[in-house]
Amino acid sequence: MNKYKTVVCVSLFVVVLDQITKVLIRSSFALHESVSVLPFLAITHLRNRGAAFGIMNDLPETIRMPLFVLILVVAFIAILTFVKKAEPRDRILITSLSLILGGAIGNSIDRFRLGYVTDFIDFHWFGDPKYHWPPFNVADAAITIGVILILLQALFLKKVSYTATKAQRHKEGR
Repeated sequence: MNKYKTVVCVSLFVVVLDQITKVLIRSSFALHESVSVLPFLAITHLRNRGAAFGIMNDLPETIRMPLFVLILVVAFIAILTFVKKAEPRDRILITSLSLILGGAIGNSIDRFRLGYVTDFIDFHWFGDPKYHWPPFNVADAAITIGVILILLQALFLKKVSYTATKAQRHKEGR
């Protein structure tokens, strides 16, 4: 598949899944309503006016929203630049960037339309509030998975790829 088709398909999948889950949460749960799913997982309807982990939550709206616009534009340009430079065979990188782009778009839709992002995936250590991970959503998960895949590729897979490429060039006499 063409790398640009991959970006569109993966990003669109993330955005659609993210928006569907958020609409379901907002329509089915009152704000702060929580339902335990597993001993360490609850579905809890929350609003996050800030960025990841509530960063920038206390900034005035007049500063926070322009900052989010700037971050989105820079991220969009950076991701598309990396995709353009990526080799078509570098599917892990292209998929990772697509996940990040889809997550950024999904959260931006909420942020610009509603003034906040809907979070609902609520992990905790068997009900103990001292050991609680900040709630997140599908877009956040996609961004996190994309970043982790890029890091894993940079740390482990690129070395294998570089060694294989070097061996291939040596074999071809280049």
